[in-house]
Amino acid sequence: MDRLITDALVYSKTVREELMLGPVEPASLLRGMIESYPIFQSPQAQIELDEALPAVWGNEAALTQCFSNLLGNAIKFVPRGRAPKVKVSAEQSGGRVRLWFEDNGIGIPQEMHARIFMMFQRASREFEGTGIGLALVRKAAERMGGRVGVESAPGQGSRFWVELKAAVES
Repeated sequence: MDRLITDALVYSKTVREELMLGPVEPASLLRGMIESYPIFQSPQAQIELDEALPAVWGNEAALTQCFSNLLGNAIKFVPRGRAPKVKVSAEQSGGRVRLWFEDNGIGIPQEMHARIFMMFQRASREFEGTGIGLALVRKAAERMGGRVGVESAPGQGSRFWVELKAAVES
């Protein structure tokens, strides 16, 4: 119950808080997170960052929350006995950057793809969680002028993406 209340308060803050937008370097932000949290380091998880992650137009605190939730889910939702592997990459097109978070987890059924980003929706009851994390990712991305999505199938892992305006036109 405590975790649910905490997550709901974080979501509420994300919805109400003024977001000052500016250029953010995703690679730098992600490297800092990985270095700061042992759960994101080997042997708990193997996280690979592409060298070329273009700067995006966003809010550093909101992106930290998004990336933390996506990485946390990627390493949490893996079958028992499997070491979590995550690859973060990017595509830039038409003034937008799509950041991909690809994992080797349990995957998500097609019928859940749209609902998974709504409050209190969970892909699996076998794992702990409140069902707020991905709703927070969606809301934060939208507040920064972006959007989110997922490509996934049960047993095949997931490819979550966050798309934002590029900080520098290509």
